[in-house]
Amino acid sequence: MLVRLEIRDFAVISNIVFEPGKGLNVISGETGAGKSLIVDAIGLILGAKASRNLIRSGSSSCFAEAVFDCSDMNDNDFTCLLNENGIEDDDGMLIISRTVYDSGKSVARINGTGVTNAVLRQISSMLVDIHGQHDTQAIFDESMHVKLLDSFAGAKCVKLHDDYVRSLQEFKSLVLRIKEISSSPDYLERRREYLEFAVNEIDSAAFKDGEEEVLYETKKKLSQNEMLFSSLTNAQSFLSSDSSYQSPVQALNQASRELLKASQTDENLKEIAERAKALSLDLEALASDLDKELSDRNYDEGLKERTEQRIGLLYELKAKYGATIADINKFASDSKKELDDIEKNKDILNDLKKERTVKEKGLLKIAEDLSSERKRSAKELEKAITKELSDLEMPNAVFEVSFVRREKAKFFSLSGIDDISFRFSANPGQEARALSAIISGGEASRIMLAIKNVLSRVDLIPTLIFDEIDTGVSGKASLAIANKLKAIASSHQVLCVTHTAQIAAASDKGFVLTKKVSDGNTETVSTNLDKKGKISEVSRLLSGSDSESSLRLAEDLIGSFDF
Repeated sequence: MLVRLEIRDFAVISNIVFEPGKGLNVISGETGAGKSLIVDAIGLILGAKASRNLIRSGSSSCFAEAVFDCSDMNDNDFTCLLNENGIEDDDGMLIISRTVYDSGKSVARINGTGVTNAVLRQISSMLVDIHGQHDTQAIFDESMHVKLLDSFAGAKCVKLHDDYVRSLQEFKSLVLRIKEISSSPDYLERRREYLEFAVNEIDSAAFKDGEEEVLYETKKKLSQNEMLFSSLTNAQSFLSSDSSYQSPVQALNQASRELLKASQTDENLKEIAERAKALSLDLEALASDLDKELSDRNYDEGLKERTEQRIGLLYELKAKYGATIADINKFASDSKKELDDIEKNKDILNDLKKERTVKEKGLLKIAEDLSSERKRSAKELEKAITKELSDLEMPNAVFEVSFVRREKAKFFSLSGIDDISFRFSANPGQEARALSAIISGGEASRIMLAIKNVLSRVDLIPTLIFDEIDTGVSGKASLAIANKLKAIASSHQVLCVTHTAQIAAASDKGFVLTKKVSDGNTETVSTNLDKKGKISEVSRLLSGSDSESSLRLAEDLIGSFDF
């Protein structure tokens, strides 16, 4: 769950620190105080698009950081995702931060490790689910309805859908191949020529698994040997002579002989002559050792050229046939099989059409199983959401999941063979209609809350955030929403931005935002409410005052949730 949130230089927020707890955490405050900015900052942490417009006036960047306690998460997918991206949890704690600079660029980190926005969204989506006013509009999008139904239906339905998509892709690939062959009589001949060329090219190269690593290691060693061989050769050339000049060895030998003759005349030169003789012997030994090293190493310039040519050939084959040697060889193996099939089948088109018939039957079987499983789950979803709507002061509401079999011409879609949509009726005698026909914002908010509450029972995401879920409702409906949020908070951490007293009264922990103007600058300040502060804030939301009667009513309202 979210245990700490820090926001700096974010719009009108200079610096705010939130420390939400378990259960229902409610953020309230006067209009324009920046309540929804808290949700926007969390959205930024979760991978939302960054904009320089988020940066507080006068600052060069804005910063948001969230600390999550993940010690209670038993999600293998979550653990694997962290491991795949080299992220280590710190005793079950995960720190996610995002900085946006005035250049428009942003930097995201998880436990100090820099991550891309794609990875950030993947990981954070398993930690937090944000429901804002925009999400209420999502229930009008019928393409989302089948996804919501599958989420409710669970693992069996998800597996059936995965099997269906895989089978559909195989079927479409087969249909495309039949179309290619039918539209081009010489297709098989051109295909045969291409496959033969590819097989010959790969077989001629004869790359073995693991050879790529050996080639690069050989190239590395040859490069090192080349440098070493060059140094040794240069050193030898300094000690050797050519046709024009004496070598240092020859010159020193001659000098030694001359000094020896001179020492026979002058005893004082004897020591110098002996030193020259010793140097001459050492230099001869050094030259001999260099000759031996060069002959032992036997540097092969041709091997280097052959190695580089083979690496170049491998690069060409990888560009054509696969990312690895194993992929390239598999391409050759598959091509040989296809060539064999082409050779064996005199009428491959008829065989493909027969295979299509079999595939279509298999696909239809999976599609019907998926449809049946969805219909079974839809009955349960209808019952559960209708019950939720009744709890939310809509006792006569009817929620239905509509299934319409698709036209034959458009039979198989990625989602299945049925067009699925949610339908709703608020009053008795009214026919259930598409959700897009709902006019009331209050009805839309309550339907979405009902869906969220039902799905939360099968949802592993620990933290749910609701941004003004109470839009368009008041009175008993607000009280019902408060009770529903309280129920969700029994199994999830819930953060809720609200403007109604009932939801604020239901909170386990409350925060109030206020605006302050200092030296011409507007700043948002957060206050962590104690018991007295909570009563005062609920009173303000009820009547806009802190009169004795309003405070007493606020205290009674808070007391009604103490269960």
